[in-house]
Amino acid sequence: MALVGLGESLNARKRPRTSSSFDGDSFPTQLVTPTGTGGTKKRARNYAPMTQTQRSQQVDGTDGSSMSSWHFPGYIKRVKLRNFMCHENFHLELGSKLNFIVGSNGSGKSAILTAITIGLGAKATDTNRGTNLKEFIREGCSTARVEIVLNNEGFGVYDPETYGTEITIIRTIKKDGAATFAIRGDHGVVSTKRRDLQTIADYFAIPVMNPMCFLSQDAARSFLTASTPADKYKHFMRGTLIEDIEANLHQAVETATKAQDHLLFHAKNVKLLRQEYQDSRRLMKELHASRDLGRRKKVLQGKLLWLSVVENEDSLQKLGQNYNEFQDKIIELQMKKTQTENKIERYTSDQSASEEALLKAQTKLQDDKQLFEDVRSKMNQMKLEYEVHKRNRSETNAMVDEARTKIDHCAASIANLEEQLRRQTGGDKEGIKQEMNSLTVEISVANEKLAHYNKSLRVMNEEEEDLKSAQEKDLLDRKKSIYSKKKELNGYVAGKQNFLSNFDPKMDQVVREMKRREHHFSTPPIGPLGAYLTVKAEFREWAKCIQAYLGNSLGAFIVSNAKDNQILREIFRAHLPQRKHPSIITRRPTTFDYSGGRPKVNHPTIIDALEFSEGTQFVLVDFNNIEKVLLIKDKTEARNLLYSPRNTNAKRALSWVKADRFVNFLSATSVNSLQYEGPLKMMTQSSSEDDIALLKSLIIEEERQLNEVVQQNDCVLRERRKQKSEIEAKISSLRSLTSELSRREGALRIELEREIDMGAIEQIQVEKRTYEDAISSYLLTVTDINAKLEAISERAQNLRRDLSESKAQVETSENSLKDLKSFCAQRNSKLSKLREDVPSYTQQIHEYVQKSKETEKAQEEFRVGIERQISNATLFCPRETAFGSGMPSTKDETNTEIERISRQIQNAEHRVGLAQDQVLELFEKAKLKYEDAEKKYVEVDRVIICLNESLRKRLQSFDLARSDTCFTADVDFKESLQRRNFSGGLSYDFDKKVLNMFMKTPNDNSPRNVDTFSGGEKSFAQTSLLLATWRPMRSRVIALDEFDVFMDQVNRQIGTKLIISKYSSDERTQTIIITPQDIGKIADLDDPGICIHKMNDPERRRG
Repeated sequence: MALVGLGESLNARKRPRTSSSFDGDSFPTQLVTPTGTGGTKKRARNYAPMTQTQRSQQVDGTDGSSMSSWHFPGYIKRVKLRNFMCHENFHLELGSKLNFIVGSNGSGKSAILTAITIGLGAKATDTNRGTNLKEFIREGCSTARVEIVLNNEGFGVYDPETYGTEITIIRTIKKDGAATFAIRGDHGVVSTKRRDLQTIADYFAIPVMNPMCFLSQDAARSFLTASTPADKYKHFMRGTLIEDIEANLHQAVETATKAQDHLLFHAKNVKLLRQEYQDSRRLMKELHASRDLGRRKKVLQGKLLWLSVVENEDSLQKLGQNYNEFQDKIIELQMKKTQTENKIERYTSDQSASEEALLKAQTKLQDDKQLFEDVRSKMNQMKLEYEVHKRNRSETNAMVDEARTKIDHCAASIANLEEQLRRQTGGDKEGIKQEMNSLTVEISVANEKLAHYNKSLRVMNEEEEDLKSAQEKDLLDRKKSIYSKKKELNGYVAGKQNFLSNFDPKMDQVVREMKRREHHFSTPPIGPLGAYLTVKAEFREWAKCIQAYLGNSLGAFIVSNAKDNQILREIFRAHLPQRKHPSIITRRPTTFDYSGGRPKVNHPTIIDALEFSEGTQFVLVDFNNIEKVLLIKDKTEARNLLYSPRNTNAKRALSWVKADRFVNFLSATSVNSLQYEGPLKMMTQSSSEDDIALLKSLIIEEERQLNEVVQQNDCVLRERRKQKSEIEAKISSLRSLTSELSRREGALRIELEREIDMGAIEQIQVEKRTYEDAISSYLLTVTDINAKLEAISERAQNLRRDLSESKAQVETSENSLKDLKSFCAQRNSKLSKLREDVPSYTQQIHEYVQKSKETEKAQEEFRVGIERQISNATLFCPRETAFGSGMPSTKDETNTEIERISRQIQNAEHRVGLAQDQVLELFEKAKLKYEDAEKKYVEVDRVIICLNESLRKRLQSFDLARSDTCFTADVDFKESLQRRNFSGGLSYDFDKKVLNMFMKTPNDNSPRNVDTFSGGEKSFAQTSLLLATWRPMRSRVIALDEFDVFMDQVNRQIGTKLIISKYSSDERTQTIIITPQDIGKIADLDDPGICIHKMNDPERRRG
């Protein structure tokens, strides 16, 4: 039996015990003297205190001369843990015989046994402490490491040439990866494979997977509290591996039985194959006579095959020619592809420069168009003003002509009156005078109304001109705002926007040069400041307002001294025009607490709306007081808050007017208007897509408002013109009325010719002088208007020149942009054509490569086919025979002769019933099948006989080994009972699979079942059973965790002494016992084979 043989081999080994050594960082040795010694002076025992942060130390306390100088190999010398469970950095030296690990609960005793089990190759589930190895990593760490050192000195060492005197097993557990093994010798890592670790463990008889070898708390509790005989039997058989051996033997017997059944079935098939072979042999004898014809036919068939070989050899030669042509074509296409790719690379490089020039040309065209629009707008406004003055001049001239007409009419009237006065006609002079007076009053009232309406008409014309001018200005401002936003939108869409271009188109060049010369500065400059500011997402609507307030500060740069200032100005001069140089702030980097200046109100400030980098907030606090400026959307609320600060320190605020206009409250009574000028010069937390969507929505809204304003302006102008039309109609009516009244007055005057005196003539003369005075006033007005028209003409001349120049500049920019676009389009067209050519060349190369491969494959197939054909043809006849004398020369002649011979063979076969080829094939197949089947049957039969015999012997050996194991355990159990003056034994029932323990105390008449005893005696019996189970196991290392957890103090002392008596001097077994009890108070531990390792108390228990 393998288990017994392994145990016997281990019995020949011896293991000396050596003391352990540690470095100087370990804790000092504690000397613990056990109590209850009756005053007898005992040898001091040395406990090695252990810690999670320093390596433990153990002093043996015995003279080295009293110990053996060597040990059996295979025991655990050292255990090192790193970040494993509760241990951060742990080191433990173990003795070669009996080791006690003692300590308080929570000190990490059980973690040592778990680490040994894991280090020797066990899975997490085998430890009953977790389901995944990652659970053993110390909290807060990413890796754990277990290092176990096995002794490899003495008789029976393992591969000493490779490993040396120590075998170190290292298992590393990672949170983000798989666990790894490393097996080291004296000279470094030897292997990283689990199977090599298993080989070492098997060699030293360390069955880590045997639950009875390394008993954890749960396994020990399960065994020591096994209540039924069936549970005891199962634990015993499983621990001694008898259960596995029996299961394997039963499985082998079942396999052998199935093999025997299959062999009986194949015996019948062998008989059938023998009969087929004999029948085919009889047919062969009958066709033996026609064998010569068959040989001739076979040679002729070989001739046909050799003719096919010749044809295929010709085809193979043609394929070789095609393959060479394909290779030449591939080389040619690869050269063309390489040339094309070089052109693409060169054109792509040129394209980048062209695209940059195109972008600059587009920017310049937009600027030129904006300038042209501005000049044209001024020109249109000036034309409108000119037309207004020209119309006023025409109206004034018309009034002059009308006055002159009136003067002529007055002169005619005076002449008529003077003529009438000479005639002196009579009539009702008093009535005529009254009527004339009435008409005079009416004419006077009509003239006053006419003057009033003329004045109203002039006022309305002036107001209309002012309104048009204001409307034009408002429309121009709105169009500029829309154009600015569209320009900003185009910038976003064109490049997802280079942010620095918002400050200046060449700002990115300035920043690149500044970074390139960064080593010239004593402190790297910071700027533009806006690039270091980010508007928080919740304050995105305040971005324009904040930019309008900060103004030029966003484009400023910060340097630490005058020298850096000078270097930065040199960079500005190299890349920017003088008028566009940003401001430079010379300020050493400093930080300070600005919270004292912040207003104590619930409204945010500018500093709350921004995120800063590189300490830029301190600069803006110094220069712009951003910590004091409140953001209050409602300007009324802002003004009220500033009127009554109430110790809030609120002094300044920003408020909204509309989308691009804001109010800056310098105090409650001092207000400045702010205008946003894009593009945005601060970063935002929103994405560029959000900014684009926002700009589009603003543009749509402003265009809608622009259309509404245009419509409103048209309505206002229509209403004004309607009012003018009404006044003009009234003026026309009054003029008609005045003419009629004047005509009637003239008629009456005629009636009073006789009575008219010089007073009437004087009145008409006064009226004439009034018209003459009006003409003088009108002529002065015309002179003033002519002066204004001349001034407008002079200004218009300059504007025409500017308009012509800006228009020419726009045309030049458009032509330049058009040329660049044409050039880029041509370059893109060439690139597209070249890029299309590359896949085409690649496809052609691929096709020719495929054709080459197919041709090469066809050549190989032809070669293989030809070789196969030659091989097949050679089976029929050699090539020399096929083309020798007496053989037909063509396939037709060969087929004709084969048909003739076939007819002769058929005649012979007709008598047999089968064709000659069929008979030959049948004979060969039957012979091969029969011989092969008979050979296999004999071999399998012999193997099954040997297997059955081996199984019979193994079953006998198993019965003997099981009896021997049970007898050995029973003897050990009885020895343990005798230590308390008890007797008894173990009773096995292999059929019922039960194990009963019987024990007899000095007070009993006969042995009783252990289950009938008290708790202490029962625990002692269970411990004795555990030790009895260990004895036949013959494991090199055994471990037990808290065996005495269910014992009282008396039985704990008895059990401990029992373990010490059995294992303190056992050179073949290293025993590790884990207990929370103070071993020094339980048993006499003077034996040099005992090592006690005391764990430090956990940190939570320290004072």
